[in-house]
Amino acid sequence: MMVRVEQVLSPDGGSDSGGVDPPAGDEYLSAADAMKFLGVSAQTLYAYVSRKGIRSRPIPGSRQRRYWKSDLEQLRQKRPFLECGVPEYTRQSEITLIAENALFYRGQDAAKLAQSASFETVAALLWGVPAAQVFEDIPPKTPPAWSRLNKLLAAESTINRATAILPLFEEANPRSFDLSHPGMARTGADILRALAAITVRAEKPTAEPIHVFLARELKLSAVKADMIRRLLVLSADHGFERGVHAVRALASTGVTPWRAVIGGISVILGRRGKLADFDSTSRLVREIIASPEPRSVIVQRMRVSDSLPGFGSPVYPRGDPRARALLNYCRELFPKDEALLRLSQAVQTAKDINGAEPGLALASIVIGIKLGFAPDFSLFHVGRAAGWIAHAIEQYQYGEVKREKGLYRGPLP
Repeated sequence: MMVRVEQVLSPDGGSDSGGVDPPAGDEYLSAADAMKFLGVSAQTLYAYVSRKGIRSRPIPGSRQRRYWKSDLEQLRQKRPFLECGVPEYTRQSEITLIAENALFYRGQDAAKLAQSASFETVAALLWGVPAAQVFEDIPPKTPPAWSRLNKLLAAESTINRATAILPLFEEANPRSFDLSHPGMARTGADILRALAAITVRAEKPTAEPIHVFLARELKLSAVKADMIRRLLVLSADHGFERGVHAVRALASTGVTPWRAVIGGISVILGRRGKLADFDSTSRLVREIIASPEPRSVIVQRMRVSDSLPGFGSPVYPRGDPRARALLNYCRELFPKDEALLRLSQAVQTAKDINGAEPGLALASIVIGIKLGFAPDFSLFHVGRAAGWIAHAIEQYQYGEVKREKGLYRGPLP
């Protein structure tokens, strides 16, 4: 005996009574329409309800149900039910290529660039403009409250100070609001110079090479200034990391690069951001350097955990080329340095145990120790800001992020 689709038992095997009518509109489909939409039989539709999580509402006073259209759409597209749409900005970029054993900025090997290229040259490369066009001889204008804020926020962290002060630089420099490609790149130069000055609590930003400025303010030698340059270059970008997603989403709305960079900086502070990794790695590195038996430090860690902070990368199965370049340079400069010798022993032990190689965070901390930085001081954000600006430029020129219809998982109306 044939049974009309709308009169079959509800998929959970019972009949429904009470409730409210489904809302007007197209958010729900009848069983017949759902079957037509998916191109399946009644039996398959009801199987999907129990196996695929399609949600439905009863029609009061009947044994019929209506089905949530969003779930049906997800099923028809053969996408996981818990997966939201992927924003368009994640789909393409011309900035950075991460290969199995190398990193390339617009087709140029980052490790080779770090050997001699200035940070400004690399930043301009990432931005797709000539360096001379954007790094002018005039530093950014400082906000009127700059001197007062420097004193008021003296005890705050670098990240908190940058978050508070960068918007004032935006207002003090009218060209911040030129969102053409060259305009955003010129603003990028202002941002890097301002951020460097904020980081070292300088009286004002200058137009000199950023690594030279930082070394002078930190009272470091020319050799150590070159270490800073290499660190900035190799920190400049790493594709679609967490901060880049925030930066591109902000840039797509038309905010200036100042505001986009604030978004990237803010992500560093997240529980799953760079700062948490940096802190745990810093503790391990300092433990290794202080130990007369650096190999035992690694062995003890590996006895209680499957991972080592600062070691291993799913991106580089044969080791992070950025870390390799920085650590090799340190060994060249300080071949008999006791701390580096202990670190080398620890690195070899980790490699012998599970093949783990050092990552950029570990190498950056080693550079910081050789430069005399305090444990909580880092220049990573200054380097990475160059990449954030590049992504802000690219995303704004590319267009606004496509509005995605999210998959609603809450109570049905």
